[in-house]
Amino acid sequence: MPSPTNVIGDRGEMIVSTRLMEYNLFQVFLLGGKVPAFDLLVEIIPQNVNEKPYQFLVQVKTTSRVNCFTQQQRLKTPIPQGKLDALIGRPLPSYAAGVDLNTEDVYLVPCFDTNSGYNGSIPTNNRLVNKPKTPNNLVLLQRLKSDIIDYWHGLNIDTYKPQFNSTL
Repeated sequence: MPSPTNVIGDRGEMIVSTRLMEYNLFQVFLLGGKVPAFDLLVEIIPQNVNEKPYQFLVQVKTTSRVNCFTQQQRLKTPIPQGKLDALIGRPLPSYAAGVDLNTEDVYLVPCFDTNSGYNGSIPTNNRLVNKPKTPNNLVLLQRLKSDIIDYWHGLNIDTYKPQFNSTL
């Protein structure tokens, strides 16, 4: 029988997946407990022939607390420093998603800097609300997509990979 903590976490992963896939911008692959540092592998769904299916990682932290916000309006879903370091250490862009099960809203934050400080709570400025097809959700998801594209373009992956000489 699954533990209540696993059920809460699984629901959070499903909610984040639903929010990310709402506008057909992203495809989500659930990793669950298979990888300790992150829960989702997400890929951009190319909208035209010039777009690439760039990928990123998401760690989902879920709370079912009734009083789940700090006085500073941050979500009380800490990301342990070890998990944050593991996310930052991966060569893919990485994000955390805090989920409030009471409203099913999702709060996205980038995980690129060890000074981010999500050990006690997650900022709530990037909120995907539990309402279908809201303009604010679309704007946030488009910003996320641009963030991912900018990351990969900054690495010059399109010129690096064709010039890489494999030893196999």
